[in-house]
Amino acid sequence: MRNRLNHALTLFLVSVLLAGALIAKTSVKDLPPRYRTWLTDEVNYIITNEERDTFLLLPTDADRDKFIANFWEVRNPTPGAPGNAYKEEIYKRIEYAKEHLGGVHTAMGQTYVTLGEPKQRAPYIGRSDVRNMEIWFYQNTNPALPPYFNVVFFDPDNTGDMRFYSPYMDGPARLTTSVMNVGNNKQALQTIDRSLGREVARTTLSLLPGSPVDMQNATASLESDVMLGIIRNLANHPLTKAELEQKRMAERVTHRVILDEQFLDVLTVALRDTEGNFNLHYLLRMRRPADFLIEEAEGRTFYNVDVTAHVFGPDNKLIYQQHKTANSYLNSADLERLKHSAFGYEGWLPLAPGKYRVEFLLTNKLNKTAYRAERDITIPAAPQNGLRMSDVVAFSAAENVGEGRNFLPFTLGGVKFTPLAGDALTFAPGQSVSIFYQLWAPPNESSAAAGQNVSVDYAYGRPGAAGDTKDLHEQVDRRQFDPYGSMLTGKKIALAPEAGAGNYRLMISATDPADHQKVYSSLNFRVYSGPGAAPPYDVVDPDLADDVARGVPDFNRALCALAQNDKDSALRWFKVALMRNPQNEVARSRLAQLYYDKQQYADVAALFARSPVTRETDEEAILRGADSIARTGSVPRAISLLENALNIRGNSGPLYLALAGYYRDEGNNQKAVQLESKGRELIKQ
Repeated sequence: MRNRLNHALTLFLVSVLLAGALIAKTSVKDLPPRYRTWLTDEVNYIITNEERDTFLLLPTDADRDKFIANFWEVRNPTPGAPGNAYKEEIYKRIEYAKEHLGGVHTAMGQTYVTLGEPKQRAPYIGRSDVRNMEIWFYQNTNPALPPYFNVVFFDPDNTGDMRFYSPYMDGPARLTTSVMNVGNNKQALQTIDRSLGREVARTTLSLLPGSPVDMQNATASLESDVMLGIIRNLANHPLTKAELEQKRMAERVTHRVILDEQFLDVLTVALRDTEGNFNLHYLLRMRRPADFLIEEAEGRTFYNVDVTAHVFGPDNKLIYQQHKTANSYLNSADLERLKHSAFGYEGWLPLAPGKYRVEFLLTNKLNKTAYRAERDITIPAAPQNGLRMSDVVAFSAAENVGEGRNFLPFTLGGVKFTPLAGDALTFAPGQSVSIFYQLWAPPNESSAAAGQNVSVDYAYGRPGAAGDTKDLHEQVDRRQFDPYGSMLTGKKIALAPEAGAGNYRLMISATDPADHQKVYSSLNFRVYSGPGAAPPYDVVDPDLADDVARGVPDFNRALCALAQNDKDSALRWFKVALMRNPQNEVARSRLAQLYYDKQQYADVAALFARSPVTRETDEEAILRGADSIARTGSVPRAISLLENALNIRGNSGPLYLALAGYYRDEGNNQKAVQLESKGRELIKQ
């Protein structure tokens, strides 16, 4: 039923938009009360302008109800599920704003509803020399906002009405009570420094922690005003809309039913690639061939699946999502094989060292059935000493695909493995169990320990069965470690023909000859004399090579590094992502911020020397670029950058104000006054 409603709503909205000139838009005040409340008091900070306009064109309450249901469903972190964590969170924020922040229409209420609970809150109340103020600190994962920032509220009139504080438009002088400080930001900053401390004083000049500030001259940051503008209108930021459209594309296949892991085998393993980076390789495989639906059209048979992976950080906030579609026509051989094979999807997620929660959703678009699974993941850091061992992966086949295709899932050293999971880990007596795993050591291990071997021991048997354990031993040449300290190794273990039925455990230990410390890993499997599990029919994303070429994994790994507070690694991976895709404006913006925070102004300036400003270039990045160019000795180039940006992007208050400052530095005060007046007027709007 939900599918039909959503489909009907989509068709209806299209017809409304096409016939918009013929349908009168309902004014907000003329809406029925519950819809007016929904639009103005509940979703007013998260609805886009286009959605708002469409809602006002709807002629009946039934259509409005359908719109609202679809509005929340497209934002559902687990599409199709009966609950909606995002919707529940928004209404919790609304209730909190009403109870503690004076309602949703106050500055604090708007910020709380839009961004959620801050990481820290620091109130400064009842000071004689500084007005009542409060600083909220956010650790953010929204791509439109910096990863760390403050929002400052203050009471300028002693009425209890806490307003947004703007470092540029208000300045420290608005925060102090002394008449001696009126219009004197420098003296006011000294007052704040004495009363509340250096960090608070610094925050009054820039809401971005780590961003360079001029404390001596009390020069405020225009970047902060850009960020405040984004917060006030976050729903309509291009990156927010792009993320929402991506979710809509995924939701065009609505799910009639979501099944749990009872019907799905899931395998995840962290492996290092040829560049020393960790990736989480994953397998989602249906347990029974009968669970996978194929269809025929015009005499050709095909399948069509969606796979979505949501990656959450240690604070349980979404870092990024990976959405893939796999579909193909089947020839007669594949069709016959698929009738008797378990269908699976293989992929991988780029991650930085740290802890994550990953949600997987495999959807068969033909019968609109989804299979959901969740895993807690820990990605280790590269070892500085000693050895570490990955999880053990059993496989049914290994194919040499060449070094140029190491981007494929479960592919190492040019060898593509077909992993086993679930019922496929059942073997017959006398059958062989083939496994692979990685050993990890410090970089350049092969040259540092030439001539030494790693001692590896294998022991397998049925737990608790006396005398059932079999032992194997081998020496592995340490020269097999690659320059980053990774070694692929494995074993083919032949089970005895008389092996008894039951559950088995394989234990592997590797001993470092340098310190004789052991590392361990294990694999559970079964021995049973009956028929084996259905052979797998696994597919991978056909566009994976293109993603790698465009730097998509590097960009996502950088986002993970930011979520783990590893800024140096994030900078390195954003740099790679931008090198592979110079049109990635988000990567350029993140790089500009990270370089700027490290006061590497020449590097920021270089980002804008190589590529011109586009309509998608972030305003904060443009301001950092102009400031960095000026700091490296070329105010005219900074002026040129801002003027080009205004020609391309249109009116922007912060850009006009920054341009005014540079014209003033050049001695053109008349031009500076004109631009400053225009900039202030735009910011007030």
